[in-house]
Formats: sequence, C-alpha cells, structure tokens
Amino acid sequence: MARSKGHLSLLLLSAVVASLVAGSSAGIYHIVGAGKGWRIAPNRTYYEEWARTRNISIGDKLMFLYRSGVYNIVEVPSKDLFMGCSMRNITNRYQNGPTIIELTQPGPRYYFCGVGKHCEEGQKLTINVSAVAQQSRVDDPAASSSSDATAAHRLLSLAACLLASASSMLM
Repeated sequence: MARSKGHLSLLLLSAVVASLVAGSSAGIYHIVGAGKGWRIAPNRTYYEEWARTRNISIGDKLMFLYRSGVYNIVEVPSKDLFMGCSMRNITNRYQNGPTIIELTQPGPRYYFCGVGKHCEEGQKLTINVSAVAQQSRVDDPAASSSSDATAAHRLLSLAACLLASASSMLM
C-alpha cells in the first residue's frame, strides 16, 4: 500500500512539473472532475455538470488525474460514438495517467473511460472548445492566466492538495 501511495504521488508530482516545464502561461489548466479527478463518477451527470461550469478555449489544457491500469481516456470524433460509449473509430487513447491534453482546435470534444462499464456508469466528458478566449475567466481555482510565477505557485499548491487528498484516499 505504501508503495502504491508513493507511486501515485510521484505520478501527480510529475504531471505538475511537466506542465510547468512546458510553460504554464499559455491557456488555462482545467482539472477534469475537480477534486474527484478522473474516476467512476458519483452519478451519471457528474462530468457533464462539471463541464457546464467551465469556459474552455483553444490553448487551454485538460488535466485528467487518474491511475494507470485502473482508468484510461478514449477520445472519439462524434457524439453518436460518445453516447454509445463506442470503441470504434477512436481518435486518441491515453493510458498512462495523469494525462494533460492541450486543446488546439475549436469545436466539440468527446472523452470517456474505456475500461469495463465505466463510460456507461457516467465516466464520460463532452466539452465545446471556443475559438476565442473569454475576457474574464475565473472558472477554475486551478486556473491562472497571470504571470508564470503565479501560475507555477498555484499549480504547485494544487499539487500539494491533490497529493494530500490522494494519500488520504488510499489509506
């Protein structure tokens, strides 16, 4: 169990450090599912409700926090495939969590977990990426459009909270 906690902590810390190295000033980071991360949803509309409160634009990044081997992310190109949790015609598949996806094109995006019946149970997310960033975007406590130093500080603070939360969940 201790090894599992250490592994998860290392993965989360790696994701944050990688995002800082890649440059945090372009776009906003949206942690999918907020404090719950990417896992089987507590209800079938959880991720839909989460997405409804976000303004997501080109250049933003989706941060999926999940354990490899337990969850994954499948991206499909159409609403029909998404609604049916279909593994046909997959656009992208991510299996090594945590995963950060930069949004480079406007329009709808469809993601779900392809493990077991997770998608059917509500572990799915659809978003619409705007072509233009909105002026006042204070929609995500993990998000920052200010200086690199402020963004780095907020991401590191968030990482510390996530690590503490993840450790307590694994106990």
